[in-house]
Amino acid sequence: MIFVISAPSGAGKTSLINELLGFENRLMFSVSTTTRGIREDEVDGIDYYFVSKDDFFKMIDNDEFLEWAEVHDNYYGTTKKEIDRINAEEKIPLFDVDTQGSVSLRKKIKDGIFVFIIPPSYDDLKKRLVERKTENKKQVDLRLKNAYKELNEYAKFEYIIINDKFDEAYQNLRAIVAVNFKLKNETDKIQDELFIMAERCRLENMKDKVDKILEGFK
Repeated sequence: MIFVISAPSGAGKTSLINELLGFENRLMFSVSTTTRGIREDEVDGIDYYFVSKDDFFKMIDNDEFLEWAEVHDNYYGTTKKEIDRINAEEKIPLFDVDTQGSVSLRKKIKDGIFVFIIPPSYDDLKKRLVERKTENKKQVDLRLKNAYKELNEYAKFEYIIINDKFDEAYQNLRAIVAVNFKLKNETDKIQDELFIMAERCRLENMKDKVDKILEGFK
């Protein structure tokens, strides 16, 4: 069983994942390999394994990846070795991947829960991308353009979380984990409440809201 979280760049996925990992110690973050340059607040081997494009292509040739994709003019992938590391720890792998990666994982691993984090609006996403100051204007424009394409893939996920208010989005994510993995021994009453929260995030219950948000990206 795996837990997969995807989102357009800037939707707040990383913050939600970090909060979740601080609560559920039976989940273990699957560290992706990337050709993207390392940012000021990142640590090699914790946030990503940072490699050159030449090394990444050699890893492809050596069949070292479970999945890989080109995203925002960079390459990202999950190595088989990384999954072996997590399995050896008897943990549940938590994947932070783009929509292409989630599709690849679904084809190769049958037992998984796939969650899509989305921003509440185009303007909100643009504001987040600009304010985090990790990309230039050209890169921000590319990520916004790609976000529309990624959002159109929402029907490939079991659950959708709109990250408008962080605390609410996090509680929804926790509920999805609790219902599907039963990682915490909650009371029956709490389990019922978590089930209701998780069900509200089901794809079929979120479709209208997502379609409305997509209208703002056109």
